[in-house]
This record gives sequence, C-alpha cells and structure tokens, in this order.
Amino acid sequence: MVLKDFTELIQKVRSSNITKKIVVVSADDAHTLEAVMEAAGDGIVEPSFIGDAEAIRTTLKEIGADGKNYEIYDEPDFDRAAELGVRLIREGKGDFLMKGKLETSQILRAVVNEEHGLGMGGVMSHVAINDVPNYHKFLITTDGGMNVAPNFNMKLGILVNAVNTLRALGYEKPKVAVLANAEKVDPKIPESVEAGRLKEMYVSGEIRNCIVEGPVALDIALV
Repeated sequence: MVLKDFTELIQKVRSSNITKKIVVVSADDAHTLEAVMEAAGDGIVEPSFIGDAEAIRTTLKEIGADGKNYEIYDEPDFDRAAELGVRLIREGKGDFLMKGKLETSQILRAVVNEEHGLGMGGVMSHVAINDVPNYHKFLITTDGGMNVAPNFNMKLGILVNAVNTLRALGYEKPKVAVLANAEKVDPKIPESVEAGRLKEMYVSGEIRNCIVEGPVALDIALV
C-alpha cells in the first residue's frame, strides 16, 4: 500500500476505529485546538490539554467546544508544561505528544532528556510526511529536525525508525533513498561511503522490510 495524500491517510485512520489519547502541550492556541477538536470530532483522538487553563477554556468556547469535557492541566510555563506532557506519556496517560504554541526546542528538551524523556535506548529521529503538489505520492523525509550531523550508526538507526514508521502506516516495503551529492561511492565523500554501506547491509539481508538505494541524489530518487 502507498498513501498518495492526506485524504487517504485520514480515511485510513478513520477506518481503523481506534482512538488514541493525545496530550497537547501549551494548548492555549486557536489553530492547535481547532485541529485537535476536528480530530476528536472524527473519533480519532481523545485529547487532554496542558497550558494556561483559563486561556484554553476560553479558546475552546470560542471554537464551539466545552472545556468541561476534557482534562486540562494548568501549567502556563512552557518548559514545565513540556516536562509534564512527557511525564503523562511515560505514565501511560497519553499515546502521542503534540506541540502547541511553545518552541520546538522547548518540547524537544523534555522529550530527549536522558533521565525523564521518551527515549528507549536507541536513536530518536524526526520523520516528516510531505504532500508535494504534482508528485504522485507522499514524500517522507528523515531526519530533518533532530540529528544535525549523524554518524553511520545514527544513520542506520534513523533508517530503521523511518521504515518502522512507514510499516506502521501500512507500507509493506518502503523505498529508502540514502542521499549524497554523488551516485557512486567516492572515498573523498564520506556521505557517499556511508550510503554505500547502508545499501550493502540491505543487499546482505542485514536491513529488512524495505528497499535501500544509495548513494543517490534527490532528483534521481524522485524519478
């Protein structure tokens, strides 16, 4: 299965009849609450909110929702709100963490905290699902937000994370393009060497449940 756009993704989630608990950090933001309440209306999520409780209730009322129907944690401080959100996930009171109006760096500090974060001992990485006009399917990119200069082992972890994410969405055998500024392994270009190693691991069966090509440039990968 290959998802072509967000309409297909939404239909897939709706058809699963599974409702997940989502914890929204610093939720006193109209755009955030509108998105969450739309998903809640579709039965996709069951939300709880962290932030300025009075502002959250006021904004919910403005968009036609009743704050009395939802659990709201009053914590206006961004950093403490992020820490509380992570703790609720760790305690099993939520399945997903969503960012409200705080900065990405603020919520990530809590997420990647070595003692109290959400890490499970492996590489944590960012996956973006891109709906590109005139492209025939989703373009998934990784890692665009967490690992600035990953070494080879980190790249392997990023690849595995992405494949597991896509398989959870229903992709049986995702195609992975390991990008570099060359299509051949060149000892002078470390990125091409590491891309070649990842492809060799796929060919040898060490990397499974996907197809790996690399090194390859982005324009070639999209053909």
